[in-house]
Amino acid sequence: MARIVVVSGTAGASQFEVGQGITIGREGHNDIPLPEARGVSRDHAKLWRTGHAKYAVADLGSTNGVLHNNEKVRRADILDGDEVQIGNVTFRFELGDDEKPKPKAKPESGGGREDFAAILRGDKPRKDAPVATQVEGHAAIQIKERLLQYNKKTDSSNQLNWDMAQTGGTTGTLLKVAALAVVAGLFYLAMRIFGG
Repeated sequence: MARIVVVSGTAGASQFEVGQGITIGREGHNDIPLPEARGVSRDHAKLWRTGHAKYAVADLGSTNGVLHNNEKVRRADILDGDEVQIGNVTFRFELGDDEKPKPKAKPESGGGREDFAAILRGDKPRKDAPVATQVEGHAAIQIKERLLQYNKKTDSSNQLNWDMAQTGGTTGTLLKVAALAVVAGLFYLAMRIFGG
């Protein structure tokens, strides 16, 4: 659970849990009352949860304002390690362990393109062994040829990168009819403008 830790000044305790939200001010009805602190208004600031691992702080109309990382703010999103100053008391915001981002797993090998090229050449087996790599003989050659054909088509100068041969049946027919309709429409428009 997120908390704020007292960095400087006196606040009655060294740290406070934020939960869904807390108020800070001079009056006793606040979650963190600071009756002895200088420069603190009766209802000075609010700190609350806005989402998973997301929190914000806002000034509640105090006289001296709220400082977030030494900058005066009316409202600000706060991150793990940010400092919030209320009067002469400074707090550091800390996310709970359950809300801190998990470190990303590093890949086992840093080969990248070299590993991929070795797999395509057949010099190195894939660890996850997809179905395509388990195919042997003539079927494996056909798969590789199809992959090479696909790569050539995407590298071609065709601006649409679209293979009409792979557009089957009804879709291909509809595309051809639409193209003819566009051409006919342009011809008709040109005749109206230039030919009368």
